[in-house]
Amino acid sequence: DTGYPTPLPHCPSNIAHRLVPSLLLVAGPLCIYIYNISYKLSTMKISLGILAVGLISAVSAFGPIGTVSGSNSPRGPLARGSEPPTEDEPQEPAPPEPLFPTNMPMETLQGSKTVRTYKMPPGTLRAQYMFKTNGRPLKAKIEVLIGPIRTTHTCQIDSMNGAESPIRGTIQFKPNTDPMLRVTTLGNSEFPVQVGVSIPSPARSEEIAAITTKTFDEAPVKQLSQGGTAPNDNVGSVRVFEVPPDVDAVQLVTWSRDVGKKSLKGRIEVLMAPNNQRQTIYLQCGGSTQPWHGIIETPGDGWIIRYRNLKYIEDGHVEVAMAPYDLSQGASTPQLAPATQAW
Repeated sequence: DTGYPTPLPHCPSNIAHRLVPSLLLVAGPLCIYIYNISYKLSTMKISLGILAVGLISAVSAFGPIGTVSGSNSPRGPLARGSEPPTEDEPQEPAPPEPLFPTNMPMETLQGSKTVRTYKMPPGTLRAQYMFKTNGRPLKAKIEVLIGPIRTTHTCQIDSMNGAESPIRGTIQFKPNTDPMLRVTTLGNSEFPVQVGVSIPSPARSEEIAAITTKTFDEAPVKQLSQGGTAPNDNVGSVRVFEVPPDVDAVQLVTWSRDVGKKSLKGRIEVLMAPNNQRQTIYLQCGGSTQPWHGIIETPGDGWIIRYRNLKYIEDGHVEVAMAPYDLSQGASTPQLAPATQAW
């Protein structure tokens, strides 16, 4: 007895040498499994685990039907290392970036001279604000303070309906200053005001500066206003702008960049018909380094915007530029807004 299996009498020796080891590989685990079932019931879980691992290894070696087992196999949707097919579909243009945030957080300030201050972070160059009400009159004032008493910007608003015509504004700060915004309600205690202040990031601040400059340079309507010599409140010139019927909002930029670089002081009157004042905005700021860029809503037909210069003739030059503004898309340039032939 040599210890090797004896070839079968009816089969060639080479076939026996190939078949018998395969049978031993299959019969060996089976015998062990039967032995464990018969005599070692306590280790049945381990035996089942060994059998399950063996079955899983056998199935994974052959691979399931329909899967890709090699890079040259035609089965499956994709071969290994290949990329899914891409179609050359036209990309839709990105919508225009709104000039003002669409979800600006608002807070309610009660009337009767309630004061709310907003400290600007270091390095802030611009801030955006919004005033509105629930349908009642809007009476409020926003100021930019440098130090305890120095005021470099004042915007005082008096509107008959703060829900129909909210006010949005953008103000620029001088560099290397420590500005603070102060909001004061001017109406009675029954007239609360909703206020929102947004501080853009440095990158967004540069984008807003480019929008303001482009709007001022390419506005369809721009007029020069100069001061006067009258001793009363209406000292300077008056400029009138008729709003087309299909324009629901206008953007207004007051800037003295090209006409003397002096500070500005004026009153913006939003009229319905010749003399029905629906809104009044008193504006005073550094006109060369602090242009004011605001949005005034004008829903419906028959709106007229009138600008009164309140400075004297020596230093009262300022340019007032107006362009349509699309509230639905947040368009910030005349090319994207529904400009009309009337302008």
